[in-house]
Amino acid sequence: MVKREVSVREGLGKLPIRPVCLVSCEYEGKKNIISVGMFAYFSGEPTLVGVGIAPSRFSYDLIRKSKSYVVNMVDQKLVEAVNICGETTGRDVDKFKLAKLTAVPGSKVSAPLIGESPLSIECRVVRVIEVGDHAWFIGEVLATHVREGYEWKEGVLFKRVGEEVFYHKVGKRIEEY
Repeated sequence: MVKREVSVREGLGKLPIRPVCLVSCEYEGKKNIISVGMFAYFSGEPTLVGVGIAPSRFSYDLIRKSKSYVVNMVDQKLVEAVNICGETTGRDVDKFKLAKLTAVPGSKVSAPLIGESPLSIECRVVRVIEVGDHAWFIGEVLATHVREGYEWKEGVLFKRVGEEVFYHKVGKRIEEY
């Protein structure tokens, strides 16, 4: 099979779709939500997950100071909230009010959960890694909260191609081994 070298942008545009989530945070009474497409598992024991956030974002400072955040996975009902929280800065507006989302106190961290999210993951920051134009906040998972009846197949994935963003439902199984 022959491959040809293409621009970095074109090549990365061929990556598969990936999860999108809403990351909520709070410091000294100021709450915020940021739409994040950079989410990854880093360790199974202890359970560590991470989110990549640009230092220019308001949430970056809130998470760095509070040392906690909540990863809120989204379903189809939250796609509009993802758009709102990705296009608006929390420096100027309360995104919980703007996106009509409910802040629910976390059980282990100061950051709020999003009540409408089907799956919320409370994380305590254990490491911050500055890489390029983003920082990875690596968090130890302290608690998870799942809406009754929620199945992973209800999750939403997204794909960005240039300025266009496409949302997808989680796909069907294609192979088992």
